[in-house]
Amino acid sequence: LRYGSDVPADEDGPVRKQSLDRIPMNTVEINALSNDESDIAANVLYRRMIKNNPVRAAGQKLACGEGARREEDGEASGLVDQVSKFIPMMSWLPQTTRASFQGDLVAGLTVGVMAIPQSMSYASIAGLQYIYGMYSACVPTLIYGIFGQSRQLAVGPVAMVSLLVEAGLRGQLTQEECPAWDESSSIPQSELCPDQYAKLAFLTSAVVGVFQILASVLRLGFLVSFLGHPVISGFTSGAAIIIGLSQLKYILGFSIEKSQFVYVTIAKVFEGIGKTDLLVLVCGLLWISFLVGLRTLSRKYRRLAKVGPLGPLISCLVGILLLWLVVPLREALGEKNYVGTVPSGMIPISLMDFSFSSIPRVLPTALSACLIGYMESIAIGKGLAGKHGYSLEAGQELLALGAANLVGAMFSSYPVTGSFSRSAVNNQTGAVSQLSGIITALVMLCTMLFLTPIFYYLPKFVLAAIVISSVLPLVAYGEAIKLWRVKRIDFVLWLVAFAGTLFLGVLPGILVAVGVSLLIVISESVRPQISILWRIPGTTIYRSMKQESSGTFIPNVFIARIGSSMYFANAAYIKDSLLAFTSDLDTVNKTKYLVLEMTGVVSIDSSAAHAIHDIVHDFRAQGIEVAFAMVGNRVEKTLRKAGVTAYIGEQWFFHTVNEAVLCCVRHQRAEQERGGQALSSDVEQGTVLTVLTGNEVGFSNQLHHDCTAVFISLAADAPMAMSEVTATFKRNGISVVRAAVDPLPGGGAKHTYFVQGVKSEAKLKDWEVMRLRQDLPEALARSTKVVMGKSPLLTHVDSNRVQDLAESLAAERKAIAILQKDVERQSNRLDGLVPSSSPSSRRDESLEESTCSCYPQVFKQMFPSMRP
Repeated sequence: LRYGSDVPADEDGPVRKQSLDRIPMNTVEINALSNDESDIAANVLYRRMIKNNPVRAAGQKLACGEGARREEDGEASGLVDQVSKFIPMMSWLPQTTRASFQGDLVAGLTVGVMAIPQSMSYASIAGLQYIYGMYSACVPTLIYGIFGQSRQLAVGPVAMVSLLVEAGLRGQLTQEECPAWDESSSIPQSELCPDQYAKLAFLTSAVVGVFQILASVLRLGFLVSFLGHPVISGFTSGAAIIIGLSQLKYILGFSIEKSQFVYVTIAKVFEGIGKTDLLVLVCGLLWISFLVGLRTLSRKYRRLAKVGPLGPLISCLVGILLLWLVVPLREALGEKNYVGTVPSGMIPISLMDFSFSSIPRVLPTALSACLIGYMESIAIGKGLAGKHGYSLEAGQELLALGAANLVGAMFSSYPVTGSFSRSAVNNQTGAVSQLSGIITALVMLCTMLFLTPIFYYLPKFVLAAIVISSVLPLVAYGEAIKLWRVKRIDFVLWLVAFAGTLFLGVLPGILVAVGVSLLIVISESVRPQISILWRIPGTTIYRSMKQESSGTFIPNVFIARIGSSMYFANAAYIKDSLLAFTSDLDTVNKTKYLVLEMTGVVSIDSSAAHAIHDIVHDFRAQGIEVAFAMVGNRVEKTLRKAGVTAYIGEQWFFHTVNEAVLCCVRHQRAEQERGGQALSSDVEQGTVLTVLTGNEVGFSNQLHHDCTAVFISLAADAPMAMSEVTATFKRNGISVVRAAVDPLPGGGAKHTYFVQGVKSEAKLKDWEVMRLRQDLPEALARSTKVVMGKSPLLTHVDSNRVQDLAESLAAERKAIAILQKDVERQSNRLDGLVPSSSPSSRRDESLEESTCSCYPQVFKQMFPSMRP
């Protein structure tokens, strides 16, 4: 019987019921693909599984040759399709329309205008001259537009990578390269020897590009998975504070020694606090307030949404005009507080400036910039791709970023990646394809060719305000609070990354955070979760003790689920844990059978296979048999090759936990009957030994999102059992949303009810379940005359008797079918004899009255308006 969840409760009882004629019975047929289509789908998925394994894919390519490689990759034979896979521009450029070009033009111009002041500010963070930030916002952006897959990602200089470059290259110049610098100097090498420092930055970009291209070829993008979200969030928050502090000298108006240690910077600020220039301070605070306020208003009001991205440019123009028109203000600030001359002209080629002997000095910086940059870029790109309904291939994105950094390094650029702020603006202003990035590159090129003299009077406190306002949202203190509430270990990772970045430095801080996260991963892998399973009473469902608050154990049977793959590092822990569990149960429920649920064990190695052999051997030495349930194909093959399956015996491997438990119960009874000499073969051949479920009542609040499941198992069904159950529900203010009754062997029945509180219309509370747990067994005891939970679990049934009952049941069903056909013929004849009556209603009434007689009287009493 089906009940609609939106059917109101009946006045006579708690069960929500209506006639089946008024309940919408929407049905959906499950159709299967044809054999040919299924084979094609299976081949496609099989090729994808091979691609996900680089070693296996490379081996198959070498074995099968070039033709098989093309078939594997699903590439078309045309040259255009071959090229467009590596150069996406070949596919999106022919699809450009007038409307899409207009959207890309507006977005490209907007992002280009926004990138001009940002690139100059970020170059200052990296310790480079302002013009190098503009170079980095031009050539790499153009290259990514050709090779990149993301249609809205804006590539160029970003604050995090700029900080990594400055922190990694500080002090890396030799005495020959920078004679004016020594260790006691308070002026950094980037200011004393800017040209030599810039060459190191270009080389770093080239090494980053090579790393990313190699990672694309070798499909090593998964390595960024070791930089978890808490680590990245903590590092970003700490780095944002360091970036903000590095700009204080332009806001306070006096020189502060640049340091990646936050305590050093704060100490220097307090030492020179008396040198603060109040005019510069006031102007800086005004510009910061303007930028933060404009960003807040643009998010709150849609009319200002397009004005928000122009905030940095507006602040720059206002600052330039202010210093150009107000001469006393310009003289009061002095030349040190505005940019001065910015070189103009074409981008210089820096390929000949590479010194390959300097590669070891830039390797740590390049590696960290490669990982952080790729993770930031792929996260932004996938988020935007999901919004617009297309997908990104991680390998192609690595290739595009690598090409952007490698080619950019040849044209005086330092490492770049995807920018969150500029990508968001690119998306908001209507970017449709990668053409918007190419337009941004053209805007930057025109600016460098013709507009750099405009920036002569650009105040430095304006650029500092742009940086500070950009990094303020990156301090994710709200994320730390959330991690504390969700999972404390993730909060610890966040705190380690945050504190390490602030007090140990940028590169050491992130290395420490990654090391701690790896230790946690290794610890969880070495100590996998082992869940203890028990049965929900009245069902064959076995769930974890932590998932289900109420359950029952099977006498002398211990069931455990191994939560991860087994390998040499965790095999001993799993074995020791199982031995400890069974040892602890000796005085409560002595274990004679151990059932291992292997769903979580995806693979095992030779050490784990040997450990499983030892587990079975040690438990059998203690008189405990071991059964395995739900063993995967890969694990089963490894066990078979290692000879473990033959040692254990194939009869101890089962498809479900319930089958394993039934076998253990049969084996236990056979052992009792044979005086402790039962064999596993006896259990396989013992078809006359039938396992029956006793009288039980079980509850679960986890099996349904909206209802509490009530399970009642009766060894012998009673006609008045359902009446007692519904009456108990009514007394406790509980409504039945859905109910089902299934027959059990031996004349028993299994009742399943999905119920809700009448007032709450939701799952039952714990106190309601406790009250129902007391009332239901008493009610059922009155109707069944049997105490709940006391009937035997296993009985010895005569096979001839079972066959006779089966034949009788088949004959009864046949008689009911014949009776239904006779009733239908009679109702049709009555329709012809009594034309004044409604044929459909007469047929329904006749059929209902006749067929209801074939069902127990209790159903007619409870559901008088329902058709069977």
